[in-house]
Amino acid sequence: MDPHARRKTGRNHDRRVGTESPDAAFERRWASTVLQQALDRLRQEHVAAGKEALFNLLADGLTGKLIERYRELVQARHRTVVVSQSWNEIHEVNEQIRHSLKTHGLIGETETTVPTLRPVDLTDAQKRDGRSYDEDTVLVFNRNVRGFHKGDAARLRAITETHLIVEGDERVACVPFKHLDRVTVCQRKELALSAGDRLQLKANGRSEEGRKLANGELVAVREVHPDGRIQLTDGRVLEKSFRQFVRGYAVTSYAAQGRTVDYVLFSDSAVRAATNDHQWYVTISRGRRGVHIFTTDKAQLRENITRSGERPLAVEMKSDWFTKSFRYRCLVARFGERAARHIERARHYRVYEESRQKRIKVRQVQAASTQVTNVSHSLGV
Repeated sequence: MDPHARRKTGRNHDRRVGTESPDAAFERRWASTVLQQALDRLRQEHVAAGKEALFNLLADGLTGKLIERYRELVQARHRTVVVSQSWNEIHEVNEQIRHSLKTHGLIGETETTVPTLRPVDLTDAQKRDGRSYDEDTVLVFNRNVRGFHKGDAARLRAITETHLIVEGDERVACVPFKHLDRVTVCQRKELALSAGDRLQLKANGRSEEGRKLANGELVAVREVHPDGRIQLTDGRVLEKSFRQFVRGYAVTSYAAQGRTVDYVLFSDSAVRAATNDHQWYVTISRGRRGVHIFTTDKAQLRENITRSGERPLAVEMKSDWFTKSFRYRCLVARFGERAARHIERARHYRVYEESRQKRIKVRQVQAASTQVTNVSHSLGV
């Protein structure tokens, strides 16, 4: 190795270590050691032993502290929910929380495995792309379309330039791209359930006795019947055909809106795009008694929660284009740059608003004309 390169690498290494606290450096070395031990066990012993060691590694970090706090609050009979920022993190936290609750006897020992349909968040463009589907993909209709009713499931057979060709139990239909919003793409997943498990419903529907089931609702399992029906603690029964649900110990900030519990445990991934002021307000306002924050980067979290979650308008994104105009330069010379910006922005907003009002009036006139024409036809004029 080149001596200069070695010295350069050493300086970079020292710089990285210098910015790391002793405790953080120790935890990093410890985590690396445990991970290596887990991999060694995976190679030398049974596969299950390696998986258990990897699980212990995950549970002993920051997530482990969150899980421990969640278990303590559940044991104290406090209504608690974990708010996370991404579905990957939510699924991971859900499984670890359930493992901890089961280990400590807070949910039933007997398990029943049921098939579920886990929704996948896809855009319309992704729904038109065949790469978004595999053998476990199921299409569930959230509205009636082409002979399929709300709640029906189908499999994708082909994609044309204008349609999805889907096949159900009784029919094959072509779903036009304009109706893709009526289709929810799901993945088949096996889910082990025990008495006391918490679920989050992912679709609207009706229970066996006709009571309402709301998308995003958190429910608890009392019993899983042999025929696949699920008895909830509030008395409702999920039919064996209703399988759109996931574990409900951890949810997104969006799902937490309108729901109040005793304690909220916020799991922050320190990803800038995942946190903003709106999500932060929703999170901290859900807990009646308290909110506990778990983060790996306090400085990044402080920066994220000051960022606005509002999407900028196109006119705002192009709000500085007028600075190149002759009119703007004249205003700057006369009134100063700050006043010139206010004047130009007010003028452009006024022009935009006048144009918008004209378009509204045109649509109103067209609608009135169409209504008069329809009335004339109905009277035979």
